[in-house]
Amino acid sequence: MTEQPGAELPKYGERRPRPQYGEYATPQEQAKIIADSLPPVSPLLVPPTIPGVPNPPDASARVGTSPPPAGRRPRRWDLILSAALLGYATINVIAQLAIRDTLATIATQFYLTQGIGDYRPTALTASLGDTLNIITFALFVVTVLGTVWMLRHGRIAFWVPIAGGVLATIVALVFVVILLQSDPAFSAYLGKLRG
Repeated sequence: MTEQPGAELPKYGERRPRPQYGEYATPQEQAKIIADSLPPVSPLLVPPTIPGVPNPPDASARVGTSPPPAGRRPRRWDLILSAALLGYATINVIAQLAIRDTLATIATQFYLTQGIGDYRPTALTASLGDTLNIITFALFVVTVLGTVWMLRHGRIAFWVPIAGGVLATIVALVFVVILLQSDPAFSAYLGKLRG
C-alpha cells in the first residue's frame, strides 16, 4: 500500500478508511475485475484455433497478407464433403477420358435399350466425343480451382463440385442429342413413333 502525503494511518482497533477503486488490488486482480465486468464476447468474434499449430503473435502485422475474414471458421463437414465430391468427379473424368468414344458408347446403349438397331459411329461421333472430353476436362479443372478457392476463403464449397457435375451432364446430354439427331437410323425411328 502506498501512503498518500498527509494521510494518517489508522490506529489499532479503528476501522480503516474505505479504499479507493483498486488501491489494495494487485495489477492482476485489477485486470481480472475489469475483464469480469465487461460483457461476454460473441463466439463469432473469436478467431479459430487449429490444434497443434501455434498462433502467430500478430498475424495482421505481416507484410503482404491480410487478416482472415472475421467470423468465418473452417467447416470440417464442408471440407470432407467437398473432397469426397471432387474424388468422385476425378474418377468419372478419368474414366471418361480413358474411354475415348464416350458418345459412341452412350448411343450404342441407347439404341439397344430402345430397340432401334445397331449404332454405327461416324466421323461426327469422333469429333463430338473429343470435343466433349475437352470440355469435360476444362469443367473439371474449373470446378477443382473454384472449390479450393472457396475452401481457402472460408466459404461453403460443397455445392461447387455438384454444380460442375450438373453442368457437365447437361453438356453431355446436348452432345448426345446433336449426335442422335444427325443419325439417319434415329430419324427413321422417330418417324415410326410419330406416324
